[in-house]
Amino acid sequence: MKIVIITEYFPESEKGEASGGVESRAFYIAKGLAKKHEVTVIAGNTGKVSKFANITVLRPAKHKYSHAASIFSRLRFAISAYETAKKIDADVIDGYNFISYLPAYFAGKKTGAKKVATYHETWIGEWVKNKGLFTGILGSLWEQFVLSLKWDKIISVSEFTKKRLVERGVSKEKIFVVPNGVNLPEYAKIKVKKYPAPTICCISRLVKTKRVDDLINAIPLIMKSIPKIKCKIIGVGDELKNLRKLAMELGIEKNVEFLGRVDSNEDVIRILKSSHILCHPSILEGFGMVVIEAMACGVPYVCSDIEPLVEVTGNGKGGLLFKQKDCGDLARKVITLLEDKKLYHSKFAEAIKFVRRYDWKIVTSKTEKVYLQFLK
Repeated sequence: MKIVIITEYFPESEKGEASGGVESRAFYIAKGLAKKHEVTVIAGNTGKVSKFANITVLRPAKHKYSHAASIFSRLRFAISAYETAKKIDADVIDGYNFISYLPAYFAGKKTGAKKVATYHETWIGEWVKNKGLFTGILGSLWEQFVLSLKWDKIISVSEFTKKRLVERGVSKEKIFVVPNGVNLPEYAKIKVKKYPAPTICCISRLVKTKRVDDLINAIPLIMKSIPKIKCKIIGVGDELKNLRKLAMELGIEKNVEFLGRVDSNEDVIRILKSSHILCHPSILEGFGMVVIEAMACGVPYVCSDIEPLVEVTGNGKGGLLFKQKDCGDLARKVITLLEDKKLYHSKFAEAIKFVRRYDWKIVTSKTEKVYLQFLK
């Protein structure tokens, strides 16, 4: 089978240095499928052509990674991705994120390849709130057009996202749920010692919807029971300045460390594994990849009780859920996990067992089965 994956960003080498969940999914599924199929990835980043892990990677436009990448850069990538994909003889063309859906669809229509969209989350009705007026209006129009098209199949990363797609008029018969995954052997081989002080790790884009301010506001409450608590925050975003200011105002700048962007995935895993708890206070997720990554590290989590996180954790297996936007409840759950050793160790064991279902080998096999339906 000849498969084309269009994704805005893709790693530069077989090491799989990924900047986010979409990029990780594209890399590991492409790598797994390439063992039996002919896989071509069309991505941005550098404008180069390369081949690794038996994957041909075409980069027709210079479009470097950035959370704030310009609309014009993204449109240039979309046009160049279409122009490249329409020249490839493929059985399946799969778009992996918002900007890659239209080039995947119209290239498939041009060549006769089956048209697939891998959907992580839908923002219809929420674009302006999430991205501001100008970008929000354009994004909303783009996504409404995407969902009006006659896709052959849509792969949703969660039942939550599937439900939202159906609410927006997509036929449920066309939607197949295939979750995101983790590379379990990679996590298992990394050995670390825990930090000497009880430490919370937060890995997140620093934007308003991720509610990292709830975690920072919870730290003084946690300190009443656990004075030596530390918090390490990995990530960048528009809210970084405000979050630093908040930590200063609360007088906890010695307890909270902002690590910025950590480029090496292995370094991220080391920091997470060395921590005692992962905290993920987000109120906007299609899946919640970082919580699964914490399970793979054997690190119990405290995360918000939004529907996608309830789903992917099996209603709190491997950690504790707190009432979203409630920093008091967040603090109580962290204190409970750290002070109740029996509960902590039971959640550790629960996480190691539960996360096996998210192994990339299983996820890749499910994706392959969706594609193979086209050949019957």
